[in-house]
Amino acid sequence: MRLTINASNLISRKLKITDYHQFSKLFYSCFKKKISFNFFKWRYFNNKFSFCYGVFKDSVLISNVGMISIKLNNNKKERIFSRHTSMVLKKFRGQRIFSELLEEVKNKISKEVRLVAMWPNKNNFATFGIDKRKILNRKYYIYKTLSKKSFLKKTKNYHINNLIKLKKFIRNDNSVFLKNYVYFRNRYLSYQKNQYIINRFSIKKDTSFFILRVNKNNLDFNYVILDHFGSDKIKSKHLSSLILEHDKLIHLSKKKINKSNFILLNYLNFKLGFIKEHNTKQKNVILANKEISLGDTDIFMTIGKKENKI
Repeated sequence: MRLTINASNLISRKLKITDYHQFSKLFYSCFKKKISFNFFKWRYFNNKFSFCYGVFKDSVLISNVGMISIKLNNNKKERIFSRHTSMVLKKFRGQRIFSELLEEVKNKISKEVRLVAMWPNKNNFATFGIDKRKILNRKYYIYKTLSKKSFLKKTKNYHINNLIKLKKFIRNDNSVFLKNYVYFRNRYLSYQKNQYIINRFSIKKDTSFFILRVNKNNLDFNYVILDHFGSDKIKSKHLSSLILEHDKLIHLSKKKINKSNFILLNYLNFKLGFIKEHNTKQKNVILANKEISLGDTDIFMTIGKKENKI
């Protein structure tokens, strides 16, 4: 029998922080990874806008969608929602439960925003039922680069706490999302900050910074490039220097690269959907000359890591 949210034994509602154990059980069932209470709290309860919405059957969470509040990098600093942690218990898949959950959430957020960001993967292409003509699509490539490591270091690492000293450099005009000091503080100083470092590169008066995640696997380690701020003028030279200096560097590319030392790890799909009426001009300019980063999505939490905990 096909179940629907309207069925008497199913209840849909916003998750509370006390629903963590139900959330973690569903997360492990879907992704075979453990998720900590601290991550759950930081990701969905650190501001008044972000939330999780789920479907419960007999008090058991069987489906969930997480909505993260974020601002666009446009003149209006427009608030939108970014969809994360989409899950359905295996035995309830194919019964339209998740589709109905997305429709319910879309109706709720459409009162507040006109756009929603989505990060579909091979197991989940759901798009809130938004007409494909109202969706902007981008495809990116996640690479690991192999290097013999240059002894001549042109970049320098700093503790992530130095963000506060670098406030004057924090600008990212090319980002899809608004990235000011508040964004970087909340993203990299509020949760597991010991896993991040700042990498600096300078040419004359121009200075570029990457936020790196340190992946430690047994006695080895590698870096994942998550975000950038500072000079865009020398960003590509900064990246080239990092590739030479560090073996197994993981980074995002908007272009496919055919080089022997570039190993394709995965694809990253990004969609931006209009849930309200818009004109063609709005659609064409919203992503013009804009970029995303691995730090914009939670996929970086597990890329290149052997452990199964977030």
